[in-house]
Amino acid sequence: MNELPGPDDELRGLRHEAEALLERRRYAQARNVLARGLARAPDDAHLQYLGAFVDYAQGNLDAALQSVQAILGRDPDHFGARSLAAHVHVARREFREAEAVLIALLRDYPEAAPLYADYAEVMLATLNLDKAVALAREGLRHEPDSPSCLQVIAVAELIEGRNGADAEHLGRLLRLHPDRLHTLTTLVLALDDRGDHRGALRLARELLRSQPDDPHLVELVRALQRQTHWSMLPLYPMQRWGWGGAIGVTVAGMLGLRLLEGRLPDALYGAVSLLWLAYVIYSWVWPSILRRFV
Repeated sequence: MNELPGPDDELRGLRHEAEALLERRRYAQARNVLARGLARAPDDAHLQYLGAFVDYAQGNLDAALQSVQAILGRDPDHFGARSLAAHVHVARREFREAEAVLIALLRDYPEAAPLYADYAEVMLATLNLDKAVALAREGLRHEPDSPSCLQVIAVAELIEGRNGADAEHLGRLLRLHPDRLHTLTTLVLALDDRGDHRGALRLARELLRSQPDDPHLVELVRALQRQTHWSMLPLYPMQRWGWGGAIGVTVAGMLGLRLLEGRLPDALYGAVSLLWLAYVIYSWVWPSILRRFV
């Protein structure tokens, strides 16, 4: 005669069911299963961790962080909660906090390649490219085929304009892991904000090559192509510092004309004034014209 499943067996089954749903990204269904499990065992750390992961995956970052902190308050060595805490901090752009968590994890698990990959991605997000590559290479020493480590190296080489063999892996990795596209698109925007428009364009083009039908990427590449066009070089201060750059250039130009007035021959001063006027008109008109062709 078969025995009826006990409470532990039922709880184990709910855990496995939730994990299977999470692997297929069926978060709403996973949340329902976890609710049933937590109703039976409200202090089950693994179920709580899976619930925090659902919050993280759905963008509920405050709730995810609260949950992992509660788990770690009871079990400071819970590997899953510690690792998830690092990911949540990255998603909240709290890179120092993420780095501190990952350093502590690597101290306890010095041969865990995924941790090197996570740390490398944090350094990549902060544009610390040399350290990102060094960490990724250390991760590859422990796991030679790590897709995350290979991606970090590929991205760093693209940003730096070194189209080495590793850069060829990026498109293939993105096709295998399309969920990384958002992270890399954010990196493109970070590079652009830092003024590295060419590095941003190289990475954006590679992303577009792997996702050619993404309208956001198409427009992002076009915008970066306009920014890096040779005809936009005289407008670099405006591109780099926005309105602050435009105001600075305007004030500098007006002060320069005032200082030159009376010190240059009238004909030469008139030519300089016309050049300044032409530059001002060019800065207003040319970006709109370029937008029609690029």
